[in-house]
Amino acid sequence: MGLQPYSHARPKTTMPPITRGRSRKSRIMSTLNQHKLLPSDFLSHLSNRSRPVVQLLNAAKDKLKDPQWKLSGIQPVCHWQFGYHDMHGKPLPFPPNSSGFLYYYQPQGAPLLAGELRFRLTPNDLPQSFSQGEDCLTPDEDIWKIPLLVLYRYKAHQNIYRQLQLDGFVSDGLHSKLKTVVKSSSCPRHSGIILHSLHQVFPVNFAASNLSLFVVGDSTYRRVGFHCPFEIQVSGYKKGPPFTSKGLVRFELSALPEHAGTRTVVMRVVKLVGDPGPYMGEDRPQEGALVLRHNPAGGKPRVFCLNVDRNSPGHRMKGFSHPDAFPLLLANTFRGEHSKL
Repeated sequence: MGLQPYSHARPKTTMPPITRGRSRKSRIMSTLNQHKLLPSDFLSHLSNRSRPVVQLLNAAKDKLKDPQWKLSGIQPVCHWQFGYHDMHGKPLPFPPNSSGFLYYYQPQGAPLLAGELRFRLTPNDLPQSFSQGEDCLTPDEDIWKIPLLVLYRYKAHQNIYRQLQLDGFVSDGLHSKLKTVVKSSSCPRHSGIILHSLHQVFPVNFAASNLSLFVVGDSTYRRVGFHCPFEIQVSGYKKGPPFTSKGLVRFELSALPEHAGTRTVVMRVVKLVGDPGPYMGEDRPQEGALVLRHNPAGGKPRVFCLNVDRNSPGHRMKGFSHPDAFPLLLANTFRGEHSKL
């Protein structure tokens, strides 16, 4: 498959930057359904704030169904606090002009477990402006999102998760499925990479010594860990690739002659982000090119690749873990094509 143009153009807006006041503002929201948004769901107080707060109107009303709340005579209030992070989970303030609507996004054709919360930047508070906007980006130019698995798993998100249930995005069946899969595996963090398709774009730091991601299926998800993904380990040489840049990448099935007859996955650079640094070796990350692993001994670099069907006790020794994760990713992507060779 050829490389497709990739862009995260930020929307042009006439809204002036919103400065942070002394008081802690809280906005009232009624829904996460983009088709039922009201002007009152518009959030204009996120700019330059690292931990904004919203009040969930319908989730609070739902609590009144509990007899204990009725007897108490106290009007329940449901708040939810969220944040803005880089790929390492470092908290940062939302950028200027961060105004728009929170909404739930379910990727077309993807497992229900792959749903996520997003923030759509819009030029004004009219729900009709939703289609004119663009999704908020992280500092690494990935889409800002909170995966459904995270919203279910962590107590801090219980109110917004309840809102998803009230909006009809999380059925009783999906709730039970989430309960089962979270018990059986470690849960990703807010900034975790969750893939449901081979061709999804995701952020990486090319200077990292480890890369971790999750592959989600219809009723399961698997954690995959890569050790030294961007360099070849050579005894006696300093560890750590010379790269300093970050980027957006994606996996794809290899079309290289040496991988003929196998289901081998390679990684392609979609976009470079930030300062590439002074290193100018042939193995440096380049937009549109396959990712190469640096050879510290000065030998020829190798293409980052992994054989999807290499299921053996030495799987971890080959540089990545969980042998059934990538077969699951291919099954999600091609739905029966590229069956096991």
